[in-house]
Amino acid sequence: MSKTAIKICPKCSGIKGKHLKEVLTKDDYSCGCFGKCLKKNPELEGKAYARINGKLVACDSRKKLIKKMVAAVA
Repeated sequence: MSKTAIKICPKCSGIKGKHLKEVLTKDDYSCGCFGKCLKKNPELEGKAYARINGKLVACDSRKKLIKKMVAAVA
C-alpha cells in the first residue's frame, strides 16, 4: 500500500504517529493537513479521524480508528 493511502493530521485528528508505531510502519501512513481542521468542521469534535484511501473516516475512539487503519493496510 502506498504511503499516502492513510493520512493523519496530528494536530486535529486525535491520532499521532506514536499511536501507530506498534501496528503500522511509517510507509503505511503519512502525517499532515488534509483539510478537515476542527475549526472549520466542528462536527468532528471529540472524534478520532483520518483520511483512508481518499475517504474521511471518523470514529468515536482512537482505538476503533486504528483498527480501521490496520484493516485498510492488510
